[in-house]
Amino acid sequence: MDRLKIYEVPQGAVKNRDFRIRLRTRGGSWQEAEAYKIRIEMHHVSEASMVYFDFSGGVECEITSLRETVRSVEIRPASKRVRFRQKGDTITFFLTEPAKLSVEINGDRFHNLHLMAGEAEMYFNSLKEDDKRIFLEGGKLVHPEEAWALWEENEEPLEEVISLEGVSVHDPEALLERLKRVGQGAVLHFGPGMHYIKGAVFDVPSHVQIQIDGGAFVLGSFRITNEQYVSVTGRGIIYLGFLKKETYLRGVEVNKSAHVLVKGVTILSPTHNIIHLGSVYDILIDDVRGFSHVGWSVGINMMACENVMIKDVFIRSSDDCITVYGRRYEYLGDSDNVQIKSSVLWADVAHPTNIGVHGDSGNGGNVIQDVLFEDIDILEHHEPQDEYLGCLCINAGDGNTVRNVTYKNIRVEQFERGKLLDIQVKWNKRYNPIPGQWVEHVVLENVSYTGKGEFTSEICGYDEKRRVVDVRFRNLTVRGHHVLAPQEGNIHVGEFAEGIIFE
Repeated sequence: MDRLKIYEVPQGAVKNRDFRIRLRTRGGSWQEAEAYKIRIEMHHVSEASMVYFDFSGGVECEITSLRETVRSVEIRPASKRVRFRQKGDTITFFLTEPAKLSVEINGDRFHNLHLMAGEAEMYFNSLKEDDKRIFLEGGKLVHPEEAWALWEENEEPLEEVISLEGVSVHDPEALLERLKRVGQGAVLHFGPGMHYIKGAVFDVPSHVQIQIDGGAFVLGSFRITNEQYVSVTGRGIIYLGFLKKETYLRGVEVNKSAHVLVKGVTILSPTHNIIHLGSVYDILIDDVRGFSHVGWSVGINMMACENVMIKDVFIRSSDDCITVYGRRYEYLGDSDNVQIKSSVLWADVAHPTNIGVHGDSGNGGNVIQDVLFEDIDILEHHEPQDEYLGCLCINAGDGNTVRNVTYKNIRVEQFERGKLLDIQVKWNKRYNPIPGQWVEHVVLENVSYTGKGEFTSEICGYDEKRRVVDVRFRNLTVRGHHVLAPQEGNIHVGEFAEGIIFE
């Protein structure tokens, strides 16, 4: 059976009217969906659109450009092969499975529509009732003309800037007391509408589920520190764009914790990372959509983590999309068994993937091993630092050893500025007190690049004792050509690199 669930944008959240969006099931009536205004690209902050909905069976999408006359249309990732029809300024297309898409008019990637079409079961499974649930009813901003305060980066707490009349305002201490009374297994359920967490941070205790309904818009961050068996799930939005960058808050922050689930939510405008992981054991991040626009706002930034699974995410960030590091700050240890699958990565600034830069330089570095990137679409890479480029980037620094890394079924589209790959033992003096130690056993299988104009890729060690060993290419294609030698793929193999094999 075809089902469609459209979520209302609550009054107070900032909308973007660059597009008119209509949806319907097969044989159903058209329903209008509104788009959120989102900010992207730190160097030239732009206002794009994002709409999300859930469906099963099939859904027809009708998109009309209101911003400009349509001369050309591109729907990415290209691997989705979305076929559309155009009539004037309107395009229509049909989806039969969930998809995370970018609809781009006249080649404009900065005022595009991000269309997040999810699986309806996610929505229907969120409606279960039980006696462990604390339901928080959402509200709306009574004076929508004051929504500017939600869009501005305010120095004062939001309640001191506007009245927040009509918004559901939550005191973290009071919420913790309610959770304590419910006991282990409590569910804190944010219903549709506007929510504001005083102080902008809620520290989630162990054995608690945070559930954010579709149509809920939560102003605040969720932090998990020294806890276990915690989840943050649902279809709603976590938003931090009302805060100054100097607050350095993440949408979801997980520190020294274990057995964590983050699923289904959308995170907009964090003042630091979209999701931060420090010394985390056993975490699943599934079907998360994240957008950032300030400096140092990495997508998913992990340090000294073990047993990490990331799948079906869409990350558009103004720093690296996915990082895998060893020690940094107070997060001690190696990183082991990290998998990133079936995802879309869009780095407006820096790298889509980045492994090995940071580690325990004062104690000989860390080991970062058993990392898998599989079934990945890369839509952008723009790194302004000439010595620090690469879509698929392994830069072992800080005494680190990086081993057993696999890139499988990776599709890289045209990007603005960078290299296809960069595999080095390196001393980047901007970030590393000492060089890295070793890189070994890297496999690149079914990797394709369809763009042009990239810088030359690099594979090299640092010196005789700090080498890159055993890098294997299986079916690397660049501009449709099966690469069987480095020069055919615009790759330079430098000194202290051995066992570089093309098949």
